[in-house]
Amino acid sequence: MAFGAQGTQRPGLFLPAVFSLLAMLFACTTATAAGPKHEKVEPFRAYNLTLYGYNYTETEIGSFEVNGAGGGNISVSTPTAGGSKSTCCASLYTPLPPDNSVHIKWTRDSKTWCEAKVPFSGPVPANPEYMEVHFYRDGHIEVAVTETSSPPRLKLERLHGNSRHQDKSMNVINDEKFARCQRGYF
Repeated sequence: MAFGAQGTQRPGLFLPAVFSLLAMLFACTTATAAGPKHEKVEPFRAYNLTLYGYNYTETEIGSFEVNGAGGGNISVSTPTAGGSKSTCCASLYTPLPPDNSVHIKWTRDSKTWCEAKVPFSGPVPANPEYMEVHFYRDGHIEVAVTETSSPPRLKLERLHGNSRHQDKSMNVINDEKFARCQRGYF
């Protein structure tokens, strides 16, 4: 029972008021007990990875870089080899930022250089050792981080020297389709 201003009883108000107070108290204690949600934060780590290139295009890549780290030349891949030798070192920092990407530069003839920003979102394996750069015939590039070196994703024949075709005029180059290219290094 609740009392009015002059001490008179007002039936029916006491129980609803108590239930309202208890409900608010319960809501507050439940929210406090649960506390804010904390996601597990991955510790910062830096890795120096062996850089390896795979060339599924139709002509040799004279030189390539990943975020300024030189990767050397990449021959046209074969069914068993990606085309480049391994070089040291490409840097990788984890955890990866949400908009993580790598900056790739390459040239075929040392005169015209191309560059592309290639998204990389992982996954990053437990023990990363290699950063693989895969150049495709249609002009797109993919980046992968692996624990061991991978076989080529595409099993392509190299038919003549360092190109796919004996008649070099048949080789298609799509570097400018997904990249910015210009004369000279930039």
